[in-house]
Amino acid sequence: MISAISKLIELKIKFQNNLIKSMFCFIGIFLVYSSALYFFSFITADPDLWGHLMFGKEIWTSKAIPHIDMYSYTANGLEWINHEWLSEMLMWLVFNAFGSPGLLIVKMIIGLISVSAISMISYNRKSHFLIYSIVFVISVFIMSPGFMTRPQLMTFLFTSFFFLVIHYYLERRVNLLWTLPLIMILWVNSHGGFMIGAGILPIVVVLDYTDCFLHKKDRGHIHSLILWMIITEVSLIINPYGIHMLTFLYKTLTFPRSISEWDPVALFDFSYISLKIFSLVVIFSFFFSRDKNRYWEIGIIMISMLFAFLHQRHTPILAIFAAPFLSEKISFIAQKISIFDRIASLHSQMILTAVVVLIIGYQLFNTLDKHIKAGFNVIVDPTLYPVSAIQFLMVNNLKGNLLVPFEWGEYAIWKLYPDNKVSIDGRFDTVYPKEVIDDHFNAINNEKAWNDLLDKYPTDIILARRTPYSVKMIKAQGDWVYIYSDKTSIIFLNNYGSQKENIKKIKNKELTYPEKTPSIYFP
Repeated sequence: MISAISKLIELKIKFQNNLIKSMFCFIGIFLVYSSALYFFSFITADPDLWGHLMFGKEIWTSKAIPHIDMYSYTANGLEWINHEWLSEMLMWLVFNAFGSPGLLIVKMIIGLISVSAISMISYNRKSHFLIYSIVFVISVFIMSPGFMTRPQLMTFLFTSFFFLVIHYYLERRVNLLWTLPLIMILWVNSHGGFMIGAGILPIVVVLDYTDCFLHKKDRGHIHSLILWMIITEVSLIINPYGIHMLTFLYKTLTFPRSISEWDPVALFDFSYISLKIFSLVVIFSFFFSRDKNRYWEIGIIMISMLFAFLHQRHTPILAIFAAPFLSEKISFIAQKISIFDRIASLHSQMILTAVVVLIIGYQLFNTLDKHIKAGFNVIVDPTLYPVSAIQFLMVNNLKGNLLVPFEWGEYAIWKLYPDNKVSIDGRFDTVYPKEVIDDHFNAINNEKAWNDLLDKYPTDIILARRTPYSVKMIKAQGDWVYIYSDKTSIIFLNNYGSQKENIKKIKNKELTYPEKTPSIYFP
């Protein structure tokens, strides 16, 4: 009788412990997803968002993908390799149906699915829920700079799926490799990041074969992996430009870009400090193992780390590949030093739970508050974009070739095309020759290059950032007449050619200066 009672008490305690563990596990998972909502909730407009929607609208309405440029005057009629056409068309359909709130919702769904995909890898490994939560919250934070509303989101999504499919096959012998060619067909038409998927498959094959060879493991599964790798690589040519797009992107991989997100991460300062600490911990974790290290996974992590430090825009990819690995490794280290025993008491667990619940509450409240204040819309910051200046051009029907800064090009296209064509925009080397790009970037803070830029291209209107330098440079050119300025931008008209009638309007004070402040809501 006493033994039966003891057994019942033991079962009750075990049940309670399992219940508490399940509750903590659930709270930990909830923390990761609340962090994703919090860190991914950028509501300001990306400089290229207007262009993506404009191009997507054109594709949807014309039922054709344009192969030449028609939006600029510096590259008009030249070949345009639009490797993001599918993303842009889908973005337009979402925006057309649900407005900018729809874009924000879709962005968040993509983020949560990406986190779920790599979380499934951690669930399948021996990762402690507490370590999983900490590692994934940090990983989500590192991923967050990439979560603007842009086609790059598709690369995060498809990278996560590729990683999950490879994990299932190599670690659990669940064969979903047949999905990779299907994913690749979508990916190659959505964003240039498909090169990640095309690149990791050969790496996985080579490193996994090496692992099997060195440790005398069965290599039978490699044949199927090679077969689906070949099919996946062949599916790359299923795009509107065929193999030409692949050769084009290969050539432009080494093309220097004067864009901050393509800059390397500075090693010896405090910028990107979370990424640097994260990377050091990952490297340190290579030397600790519960079982044999997976060569294929370490290879992918090391290559993604290299690209993350070469180009800031690739930092989210490192977080995607390294999060499950780091979660497993730190769980192993924590077990070795018995760190979990120190929080085994009910009192410690209650304090930890209270802290986590407060963090979750803070994240959810601030995320919701931010979106409510923005009316669940994408916000256009008038200090970053020429909102009032563009309105001035539209109200006064000022038409012609428009010289603009790189970041304003697609905003101007959305607002002013076809009456105005731009000198440059965010499509960069997919349409603009290197000469045009260099001419624009060299003109920044360089008087001679600025004068050469104006002489070289048939410009009618200058829309520039309002800085002492820009005012000085344009006034130094006697051919230009100042007509408008605000805190963000300044406009000049060419004193000759197509703008003669508008110059008369200036002299007769016939131009209209809008009094109403433009809306901050997209578009």
